[in-house]
Amino acid sequence: MTSRLVATVLAGLALLVAGCDNSSSTPTSPSGGSLQITTTRPILRAGETTTLVVTGSGGTPVTTATWTSTDSSVLTVSPTGVSTAARAGRVTVTATSGTSSGSLALRVVPDYQGTWSGGLARLQLTCSASSTSPLCVPGAVTSGTLILRISQDGDQLTAVLTDSAEPILQVPLTGQVQTNDQLALAGSGPIGAQNVRVEVTTMRATIDAALGTMTGSYQWLVARAPSSGGALQTDYQTQVQFRDIRR
Repeated sequence: MTSRLVATVLAGLALLVAGCDNSSSTPTSPSGGSLQITTTRPILRAGETTTLVVTGSGGTPVTTATWTSTDSSVLTVSPTGVSTAARAGRVTVTATSGTSSGSLALRVVPDYQGTWSGGLARLQLTCSASSTSPLCVPGAVTSGTLILRISQDGDQLTAVLTDSAEPILQVPLTGQVQTNDQLALAGSGPIGAQNVRVEVTTMRATIDAALGTMTGSYQWLVARAPSSGGALQTDYQTQVQFRDIRR
């Protein structure tokens, strides 16, 4: 009788211990401490979305959180952590789960991506004595047009510029969105050309988000090889201004 009673008690204790062992479960709402928010895109262009991921101590995934943004006119976050960039600016997003929370700073930059085109004006045109450019003929019209094709990844920019002064030449450019949200590009080309080279420097531009237009300027220098052959020599250079071009 005593042996049977002892066996029954031991079996009950074993079941109690097994019922208390929940080490294999995954908590979704930490009871304290800080959360970590991560994203693959800490810099977004206006109009983009990205998903924010929240983890607790030890990298444990947090599946339920309340989100806030310091400026919802710049960026909003859905209940599932999908952030949507609305306009240029800087925000801090915070995730709260239980008594734990964590924050992450994000930046939204203007959306420069697309094919822009419009009119331009040339200022301070300087021509070499041997220049054959139509721009350097006395009384020549110095206004023109441009096409600027921009690809954007966060604040990083690549572009191709075509200026009506040299309509068959496409000049590759690279640059970024600066801390003041201004576009900055520069480059030279066309790639592979041997008899002519265009240098574009200090291109700066800003977007009017309300009008959907871009205004800016750049330096344009063209060098050509003499018809008799030899090294490239400066043909002409000018400062170019463009205003309210559109995509």
